[in-house]
Amino acid sequence: MTTDIHTHLGTSPNEVMNVNNDNLTEQVDMLISRMDMFAIDQAVLTPDEPLISTDLYLKAAMIYPDRLYCACSITPRPIDTAKAKLSEYIDKGCCALVLSGDSYHPSDPAARVLVHNAVRQDLPIFFRNENVTSETVTFLDSISTVYQEGKFVVLSMGGLFGFPHLIPLITRQNMWLELSSTFIKIVESPLRVYLDALIQDIGVSKLVFGSGYHSQYVDMLGALNLIDLNIETRRLVMEENAWRILGLKF
Repeated sequence: MTTDIHTHLGTSPNEVMNVNNDNLTEQVDMLISRMDMFAIDQAVLTPDEPLISTDLYLKAAMIYPDRLYCACSITPRPIDTAKAKLSEYIDKGCCALVLSGDSYHPSDPAARVLVHNAVRQDLPIFFRNENVTSETVTFLDSISTVYQEGKFVVLSMGGLFGFPHLIPLITRQNMWLELSSTFIKIVESPLRVYLDALIQDIGVSKLVFGSGYHSQYVDMLGALNLIDLNIETRRLVMEENAWRILGLKF
């Protein structure tokens, strides 16, 4: 019952840009085939507006509604448009809100308003940041304190250099790190000591499986094997943490 909480159509950052209505079914079938190969039951498609369309991924999820779910990507400004889009996408069944570091600034009040509205709707919020700055950490610190009922997931563990700065926040019950490509690099780098300390002190209840791209399933599963998870802790990372975050009956 493995759940991939963060993936795309296409096998690489360049290829995702080539997915469109003409090849959508082919790309979805490819993802499902790879999921079957690696025993992945469900996956959440995570758009990144304006580069990766939420509407396109919603159409993709409808092809296999029992296997695929869709998050929504929204730019916080203009705020009235953002609030309207959030309501629209919730009505269409989106299971999470994606905030991309390229489309919002951590100190912008509009971002906080959008977070507020998402939390009110019990919608998890995914943060995609190529570079986790001190302003990003301050923003995450603030919203995870104010909105203790919220569910906040930092995609790709905040990157190689962002990951160590996020560890103090992960002790909070409403914060998680999604693994994807950063985890693969960490387990074979000097930063492994931070990961080992996190697992020893906090456990794996704050780590959630995501691939980023289905082409990374082999490397992701191999990296997980390197940290010697037992059956119970592996189930937390691969299944149960995603279910808690998304609130879906997988």
